[in-house]
Amino acid sequence: MSVSAILERLADDFASAVPAVDNKADHDRWQAGIGPFEEENQIEMLREEMDEDTSYFIKTEEPYLDGGQRADVFIESADTKLPVEAKLLRFRYDNGNIDPNSFAKVFSPFPERTTSTLLTDARKLYDAGFAENGGLLGLYYEPVDESYERMSPEAIAEKFCLDVDYWYDFEVETRSVAHFDGLRHPIHQQGAVITWEITG
Repeated sequence: MSVSAILERLADDFASAVPAVDNKADHDRWQAGIGPFEEENQIEMLREEMDEDTSYFIKTEEPYLDGGQRADVFIESADTKLPVEAKLLRFRYDNGNIDPNSFAKVFSPFPERTTSTLLTDARKLYDAGFAENGGLLGLYYEPVDESYERMSPEAIAEKFCLDVDYWYDFEVETRSVAHFDGLRHPIHQQGAVITWEITG
């Protein structure tokens, strides 16, 4: 299976699993549903929901080749091993207000000592020396009546490609925008799983 095909399948499989996970995801602090959970919890819950029901194997927190940092998701198929970094694309708080820090967590090109953004994750994967350059995955949430049209998953996917092209000497291409809906949370009601491929 090609890298492009894996990333398309991964988005579809994650998106298909979101409603099932949402039905049983109850946060002890925030309102019900998968949306309020942190990135690593969401990835693990979705992986468990998909377990043994895919044509590939998913590992989480797999070490980079240098043994230092860890990839959020590592895909193994019969002929491909693919590191994938993931981020929440969740621009609103549990109460519906805009999170002023969320945009920078995705699009900032400036690396921090203890945190990374989706943009800096792209650079990190590109430089890591894996056999495949890797992929990126975004878990996007929105209310059904989102007032900012330019915050649609398709617009976010396009902006990310443009930002990588602007800041770096390599490119990414959107591989899938797989939608889901009908979630329980009153703000994080629907969304999409977006995947990008680092194409070099």
